[in-house]
Amino acid sequence: MSRLCRAVTAAALTVPLLLATGCGIATTGVVESGRAGTVKLATAPDPGLLYFIAPDGALVPVPATDRVPRPDVGFTIGMLLEGPGEVAQEAGLTTEIPVPDVNSPDSKAKGMARGPVKVAADDKTLRVVLPLPVEPLSGPARRQLACTALQSVTVRPAPEILLIGSDGKEQSAVCQVRPEG
Repeated sequence: MSRLCRAVTAAALTVPLLLATGCGIATTGVVESGRAGTVKLATAPDPGLLYFIAPDGALVPVPATDRVPRPDVGFTIGMLLEGPGEVAQEAGLTTEIPVPDVNSPDSKAKGMARGPVKVAADDKTLRVVLPLPVEPLSGPARRQLACTALQSVTVRPAPEILLIGSDGKEQSAVCQVRPEG
């Protein structure tokens, strides 16, 4: 028998023997060692979220901006009124909130001019005074406004949302991410 054959035979007999004996360390149960470790992550400030409409009709949150940490409700709603940005549009997101054409001379005549958004809150109601009329707003548009407003406030439980238009009319709104039906 050649040396190679003897080495192969020895290895063939040794491997099953090692597998049968294991590594020689007995198993143990769970050993308690105190609390689980924690890790602190460095995260960016909460930018606030704008809610736009996906092709299936669901609302999708989009970060408002990375420049302002936790913007107030008025600022966030003002950004929502500007409509989806280029990246959100490329992703197929739209808005039901009428977005004025700033180059159109008759956008102000149609009540579409933009101004500051005013917000007042108490324990039960969040009043959002919009720079546009609320009467023509569709259900999805009101949902967009409600979800964007709610994520910007820290009042819990979530207050009722009351939208007040530039025409002085009021409509309640509910944050519902999936459309009814």
